[in-house]
Amino acid sequence: MKKIIAVLLSLTAVIISLSSCRRVTQSVIADEKDIQSDEYVPLAPGVSKEMMSPAYWIKDGYNEEILTRSQINKFNVDNGKLIGSSSSGSFALQSIKDTVSGITVREILASISLPDPDKPLFINGEKVGNEYGYALKANIAAEAVPDKVNVKFGFSVYRNTMRQYPTADYANDEANDLFYDSFIMSDLMPFSPLAVLHESADGKWFFVASYVCCGWVSRDEVAICPSRSDWLARQSPEDFLVVTGREIRLSEDPYCTELSNQLIPMGTVLPLVKASDIPASINRRSAFGCYVAKLPVRLADGSISDAFTLIPQNSDVTVGYLPFTRANIINQAFKLQGDIYGWAGDFNSNDCSGIIRQIFRCFGVEFPRVGSQQVNVYDMPTQDVSQMNDKDKLALITSLPAGSLLSFSGHIMIYLGTDPDNEPYVISSVGSISTTELKNGEILQVNTVLVSSLLRTVRKTGVTWLGSVSKVLAMQAE
Repeated sequence: MKKIIAVLLSLTAVIISLSSCRRVTQSVIADEKDIQSDEYVPLAPGVSKEMMSPAYWIKDGYNEEILTRSQINKFNVDNGKLIGSSSSGSFALQSIKDTVSGITVREILASISLPDPDKPLFINGEKVGNEYGYALKANIAAEAVPDKVNVKFGFSVYRNTMRQYPTADYANDEANDLFYDSFIMSDLMPFSPLAVLHESADGKWFFVASYVCCGWVSRDEVAICPSRSDWLARQSPEDFLVVTGREIRLSEDPYCTELSNQLIPMGTVLPLVKASDIPASINRRSAFGCYVAKLPVRLADGSISDAFTLIPQNSDVTVGYLPFTRANIINQAFKLQGDIYGWAGDFNSNDCSGIIRQIFRCFGVEFPRVGSQQVNVYDMPTQDVSQMNDKDKLALITSLPAGSLLSFSGHIMIYLGTDPDNEPYVISSVGSISTTELKNGEILQVNTVLVSSLLRTVRKTGVTWLGSVSKVLAMQAE
């Protein structure tokens, strides 16, 4: 009996000990989370842990719509003429007809300057001479553009970038700089409409017009529609999903390698199939618990086809566009916080103007490609503050609603609001900065999306971001 009691007491002690260990372990884990937030995540000067949450910046009234759907449609039309030449003027992608003037195409090609022969050029890490530029010019073959161009209409089938020249070579003015490929023109969202205006001499590249600019893309990444009417119809699906997360990844699919494992970025529109029209089996899978999107794929002959793909219902997507509110601008911006800086869409990421377009696409708002265009749009009030002193500029900016855009030469930011001391903060995708804490103008290569103070962030010139701001776009209807 004594042995039994001793055993029971021992078991009780073990249970109490294990229970205590479990409580301690839980406490340690909780403490580690707190420590991680405070000690393992570096923050820019003046940025607190609380500021890293969108909830810190969202105020009463921020769920009210900035623009209605009809106002957004008008905004897109008014600001959509982003392509053109000296002879044809500016025009929108959707206005391109079955044929265009060869003069227009040649002028657009000529507007993209070849590499400056007087400046150093490194291609894939190796310095090259003038002969490289001559080879590019030969492959561009502008002289081969006919007087009347028969336009092909299609869609991109992958996320990639549009390039200045028909080459995948990595170009930079430094041998070891891997963050800035100077041949990139713009990001290219997957499933984007394109008008093919020309092709390279080697037949491997298309010169295309997109919603934001013209540039070169690999012909293997473009699916050609049978007609312009088919192309237009595909751009207006009755039902669609919008990717509202940083990105989603399509499932690996052995029966559809064209879509397998694709990364689909924020703001992408995916044509949606109604539940009543979904096949019983899609590539030997049931669609239970999933949305079904019908996406364009490229066949071996370059023509377009459609393929179904399953997207789990719990993915960060929404049916239709998000309401265009200040709260949603802030929430979407913070989903990109900490992402790598990607010049013009490089690294499956984006630069300062690129994240603006990604965020606002979630609301169906189409912004131009570059920051200087983004702060000079129609239908929203823009103000030039370049001649203001810092005191007046600070007063103006801190009176702006969150979600407004601030810019200076080479950079654009989303305004978040102020801290209790009336210090203004922004979020943006940044390459390099200095700060008021650094000595002798030291430059940090940050290359990330970050929250920062306008008063404590400094440019290479030594001027604060506040002092540098030259344009503000109040995010509201005029």
